[in-house]
Amino acid sequence: MGTLAGFFLILVGGGVGLPIPEDLTLVAGGVLAHHGTLRLLDVILVGLVAVIIADWIIYLAGRRYGRDIVKLPVLARLFGAGRLDTVRSAVERHGVRAVFAARFVLGFRIATFLGAGAFGVPPYRFGVAEAAGTAVFVPAMATLGFLFADQAERIVRNVSRAQHWLVLLGLVALGGYLALRAWSGRAGLGGGSE
Repeated sequence: MGTLAGFFLILVGGGVGLPIPEDLTLVAGGVLAHHGTLRLLDVILVGLVAVIIADWIIYLAGRRYGRDIVKLPVLARLFGAGRLDTVRSAVERHGVRAVFAARFVLGFRIATFLGAGAFGVPPYRFGVAEAAGTAVFVPAMATLGFLFADQAERIVRNVSRAQHWLVLLGLVALGGYLALRAWSGRAGLGGGSE
């Protein structure tokens, strides 16, 4: 029971913006079900409830603060004006289809759901689109974790073996980037105003 409660809290937290991706949490729940720690049906049901609650929190925040939500400094920094303009355009043009699609587009779910609330998508239309997207997303992610648990564990073991090579590759890439940046600054290619 405690594992399901923790799973629920992690999903809600990740859903409202904590740096814990919902999809990875659901896949992990499926892996736990594969090992018998949880039942797959429980993972899916708790996942559905947690994801829907998180999505409604975001939507209701958008409805509460309306179009002025983009003036909040935290959100302006987090999403940027460009992304909010894209979301506004998508919500005004496509309405609930944008809400449904945002469930599957990395990086746009929170902004789209806030925008749906702020830019006037009615609650019943948001609820239908959000529920349809969630009904596809949650069972798919949990089932993927359940079906491919052995392969995921093999990948993790292989990555841990190759971890030192990955760190070295990252350091070389960082060094190359810094060298290129320094060279472009000296060569006058930095694009800065003088």
